[in-house]
Order: sequence, then structure tokens, then C-alpha cells
Amino acid sequence: MKEEKQLIEAALFISGRDMSLKELRTLTGIGALGYLRGVVDELRKDYDERKSALEIMEANGKYSIKVRNEYIGRVKEFAQDTEISRSALRTLAYLSKHDGMLKSNLVKRLGSGVYQDVKELTASEFVKQQKAGRTSRLILTDKFKKYFSQE
Repeated sequence: MKEEKQLIEAALFISGRDMSLKELRTLTGIGALGYLRGVVDELRKDYDERKSALEIMEANGKYSIKVRNEYIGRVKEFAQDTEISRSALRTLAYLSKHDGMLKSNLVKRLGSGVYQDVKELTASEFVKQQKAGRTSRLILTDKFKKYFSQE
């Protein structure tokens, strides 16, 4: 369950938007929505118990990660726009778990909207494409690893 919680936490953090259980199911591969809801609830509990400056929020069946209200006033000046769109961030979060995935498989999992996301991620140099037959293999770049501290 630890890896599942970490993946959900990363997705909520990087997406910057509310995510449904169905989106989290696609990301994690967990089919049982009840079990997945339990994983998210466990993550929420972790944040509450350690009195984190962040919290996992739920509204209308969607989850997000937010700065707690008592810290907003002091940190809001540091908020920045991201280099890439939210949709591309969602795709990037998925790719971070499936490095080297074929673009055709990504389209099957996330839908045809990923073509634009991949184009944007390639242009921003977070992902590179290697020809693999009639499709491309999507590989995370060193820029991605440095930007998200994986190196």
C-alpha cells in the first residue's frame, strides 16, 4: 500500500487540480474503487497525524492536495505558474510510473488527448520519443529527473 499512497500523493501534488477516483484508478491500476478510496483516506490520515502544512481534500468525489488555510497567507507569494499545462502534468505523472511506455499504450490508457500532451512534454524536454515500429517509446529525460529530484 505504501507505493500506491506515494503514487497517489505525487499525482495529486503534480496535477494541481481535483482528481476523481477513476483517474486515480487509471494511474495506479487498482480496480476496486472501495480499496482505492481506503488508500486515499489512509493518505489523508497520514497528513493529519503528522500535522503537515498540506492536506488532502475531498469535494464532490474528487481529491486534491492543498496548503492548509493557516499557511496560505505566508506562502502564497511563492506560488508560480508551471512550465506545462495541467493536462500534460497528468500525463507526465502517469509516465513517471511507466517510463519507456509506448505512446500507443498510453493512448489506450488515457485517451487520445495525450497526443497533444506528449507534443508539449517533448517540446519542454521532459520526455523524449524513440521510434518503435509504427509508434514511439516515451522516455523520461534527465531534465525530468532533475526537475522532480529523481537523480
